[in-house]
Amino acid sequence: MFSLDVMHTYFENNACKGLLYVASKETENIIKRFSLKLKVTDRGFEFYMDTKNTIEEFLNYITLATGEDSFNFNVTTTNQQFYHYTNLPVNEIGVIKFSSSSVVISNEGEELIPNFTKKQETDVLFKVAINFQDLIKLDKNKELVNYKIQFEARKTQWKYFIVNNSNQNLGKLSIKGTSEEQFEGPFEIVLQNGQKAQEFSLEAQLLPLSEVPKYQFNLVSSIKKNGVDRTRVVCKGLPTPNPNTIKIMGSKLNSVVASLMYVYI
Repeated sequence: MFSLDVMHTYFENNACKGLLYVASKETENIIKRFSLKLKVTDRGFEFYMDTKNTIEEFLNYITLATGEDSFNFNVTTTNQQFYHYTNLPVNEIGVIKFSSSSVVISNEGEELIPNFTKKQETDVLFKVAINFQDLIKLDKNKELVNYKIQFEARKTQWKYFIVNNSNQNLGKLSIKGTSEEQFEGPFEIVLQNGQKAQEFSLEAQLLPLSEVPKYQFNLVSSIKKNGVDRTRVVCKGLPTPNPNTIKIMGSKLNSVVASLMYVYI
């Protein structure tokens, strides 16, 4: 009858991981009564019917028999980091609602448009409603019904805090990468535990979080010796952000999410 693909730019292959798809109570009753089948895939799920009738005849009969006019699914995540690495409103609790009546056409099918609704508390990540009339319309046009949900990885401001425990003179430190990102600093600061650190911050742009690192930065030391500047790599391959280690910077109306990374030498 239709399929649903849930994609996410955080993951290497763009297929969203760690989701559980559960039919609503009403839809579960329809599944049992009319021998429908929900088959989970590595990208979402596929929904099947077992009848010789057309989709229009079948869905109209379901509405006549049950009064229902849509299939509804509640989706949860097994990974609580989802709320950190996904571009969702910060400091707000809510449910994302998707409906087949609100779509934009893409190359991969009918992309469902998200609608974030604030809640006091919820155990559901998002809800999906597939309306019978939308399925009937697409079937009449002889279209393969493939719905798509696209999540985007959260972009954060990367911050490195370098703590020198080596008692060595590291000279002037800088962060260099294989791309054009420029870190500002170092700035001398004192951490909450009282240790002195040098802070580097990527101010000009935000970088997306990713399951597999896409950026590589090195900590470089520069020391003038005998009138000659000598450089060496102190730390090759600085750590990349952990979605759990984030901090909201700025005001509520103009907030930026920062990724904090601590490097001890």
